[in-house]
Amino acid sequence: MWCFDPTARWQLTHTQNSTAKKLKSTDSKILEMLLLHQGQVVSKEELENAAWPGRFVSKSSLTQSIAQLRFALGDSGREQKIIKTLPRQGYMLATNVMMMEINTQSKPSVEVSVQPEEQSELDSQNILILPRNSESTHSYVSSTTGISRIQWCLLILLSISLIMSSYWLTVMIYRNNHIARDKWQQTSYQGVRYFFEPKEQGEQLFNWLKDTYSDNLRMLYLSKNPEQLYVSCIYLSGSLKERKVTNMSFIHNFSPENIKRAIREQCQ
Repeated sequence: MWCFDPTARWQLTHTQNSTAKKLKSTDSKILEMLLLHQGQVVSKEELENAAWPGRFVSKSSLTQSIAQLRFALGDSGREQKIIKTLPRQGYMLATNVMMMEINTQSKPSVEVSVQPEEQSELDSQNILILPRNSESTHSYVSSTTGISRIQWCLLILLSISLIMSSYWLTVMIYRNNHIARDKWQQTSYQGVRYFFEPKEQGEQLFNWLKDTYSDNLRMLYLSKNPEQLYVSCIYLSGSLKERKVTNMSFIHNFSPENIKRAIREQCQ
């Protein structure tokens, strides 16, 4: 049984072995939404709105977050013991595997005397009554301002990271506008053309990820840097065989099997 506290620094804790896991803010929001509807199907649109409200993200962002959550919970896309995928519907958190537990520290209450007439007027206007002590008020305002600044800083850093990742992937795919494609190492396997850097690490990526994929998959571009591994797939989608591109990134501790499953799920 896992305990989930979205307000804690280490949000996931296992009740038996006390294992603690830290989640990214977007992954934490997705897990919170699944837990609030435990045992029920939550659509992909609802999860995307919870994790990235008011923003447009690629469909692979949600898939990668689900994969990260499964990895943290000791689950996988093949077993789906905790987080289940329902094709064309969404995702569902299995019952009796997790509970939400939010630790709150008790704080001394401050009583404010308000006349009934004043209380009625304040309630109708939805006014928050603050302590009359000026120092407490200043502390409250300062704390709220500090939290807002931290949230804005985190949002800016996340946006910059996403922009840089998207830019890098776009350059990797369309770099043949400036560099001839024959600069890439090309190999065909089971009907799929693989493109990777002509280095030892490029050949290693090819050997890790070569496999039998769906018939509509045409090309796979593979690359990595010291922090992440990048996969771009080009495939034909739908009855009209429309050519589409999907970009994905993975952390290095992701197993090749998990990456292959992501390719099969996204590139079809």
